[in-house]
This record gives sequence, structure tokens and C-alpha cells, in this order.
Amino acid sequence: MINKSPEQAIPSIGDSQKDKTLHCPSCGENKFNVIPLTGKDGEQFIRILCQKCGEHIFFQTPDTFSKSIELDNAGDAWETKNYSYIQQEWEEWLRWKQKHLVQVSSSRSYLSKYTQLLLALIFTGSILFFILERWHLLDPVFENPEKRQNYITELAEQLLEVPCFPSIMKIKIRTVPIHYTRERPVHQNYIQYGEAGIYWGEEQIKIHRSNFWFFGWPKKNQLMNTLVHELRHRSSPGLGHNSTFYKLVEKDMQCVLDYISAVEHK
Repeated sequence: MINKSPEQAIPSIGDSQKDKTLHCPSCGENKFNVIPLTGKDGEQFIRILCQKCGEHIFFQTPDTFSKSIELDNAGDAWETKNYSYIQQEWEEWLRWKQKHLVQVSSSRSYLSKYTQLLLALIFTGSILFFILERWHLLDPVFENPEKRQNYITELAEQLLEVPCFPSIMKIKIRTVPIHYTRERPVHQNYIQYGEAGIYWGEEQIKIHRSNFWFFGWPKKNQLMNTLVHELRHRSSPGLGHNSTFYKLVEKDMQCVLDYISAVEHK
């Protein structure tokens, strides 16, 4: 290994009036370790290594040049080599490395960070959605049954004011008790929002806690749909859940939504 100091920096062939001192394109240092190497088939190589930052260049050389390095007589060899060309090659190699190796690696690391953050947000959002949607399966501490019952009663009374709402369903609002229930609203593998039928000898409509968020706010559209759905059941019990039933529910809901929209825009 041969260490070259700034005093030993060798000029290249060319205009002697120009500064031809070889310097590291990364940090500007001009102290290097020059390492001659030989390939398995006798090829001669030189590795120039910056003593300050470790930046290096590796290139194949003529036979005579490498031998002079091995004999610790690098000066003559450096004088016969165009080092401005080596300087140019080194700078181009550094630019290529920074563009295709350093920056790509950096951008991938940023992409990896953003991907991890996105996955974390999706995972957290999924958990929150599951909790908010199915909190009623637990025992929510924020539940206020009396307040929720009052809200249901007020919403049912609003339906009485809708002109296009079927009169038979308005009669059911007045005659059939509508109860908020804390019963577990799960039927087989899906969530129920309401029930209507004869319970303990009394005609009733049950509104489940699944119509409310765990912090008490109602899912207004869902609750309205549940009320209309169950009122239609009690008004037309013979329909069950056939296609005619769902068409009537859709028509009833559209009637209610149109009325609410018209009232809000007055």
C-alpha cells in the first residue's frame, strides 16, 4: 500500500498552467491510499481510497503503471497517466452512485416508512370501526337507556307529521309500544337493529342499541330506517320479508326523507 500526501499529488498530462491535482469528489481531500491489485488472469488494477471519507475508485491499469506502483515508484507512473481523466471518471462514478444507489435506497426507506404508517392507520381504523359498530355487544358504560328511549319517541312522533306516511303506520305509532332494549341484538351471524311482534301477549316494537353509537349519539338514518321497517312489519305482518315488503319500506323511507329535506330547506 502506498500513501500519497498533498505534496506528492501528481499532475496529469496536459496544460501545466492548470491545477491538475487529483482530489476526492466527495469531500475534496487530496490524501489517498493507492492499492495495486492483480486479477486471476494477470490483469492489473488500482484502487484509490480517500483517507478522509473513504470514497474510492477502482479501475484497470496498464501493466507498467501497476509495476511502478508495486516498486513504490508511483511518481513516474502518475506522470504518464492522464489524471484529469481519472478525476472525471471518479466524479461521474460518484454522481451515478448517488443517483442510483444512495437516493434509491433513501427513497425506498421513505416509502417503507410511509407504507408502514399507512398500514398502521388502516389497522387502527379497522379496530376503531369494529369497536364503534359493535360496542353494543359489550357493556358500554356510556349508555343512557332513558335518553335513548326519549330520542326514539321523539323520532316516532316526527313520523306522525309526515303527510305521505301511510295512515295505518301512524296508527301503529300511537297504539304499539316502541321500546329501546338492551338485549343482545345478534341473530345467528348478523346484527339486528329492531324487532316487531307479540311478546308476552303484547304487541311491541323493539329498537336495539345497535342504532346508536357507543358514546350516545344516534345513527339517525339507521334509526329512522329501523322504525319504518318495524312499523311496516306490524302494519303488514303477512308480507314477512318478501320483495313487496322491501319495496314498501323503500317507498316509505323515500317519503320520509323527502319531507325532512323539504323542511330543512325552508
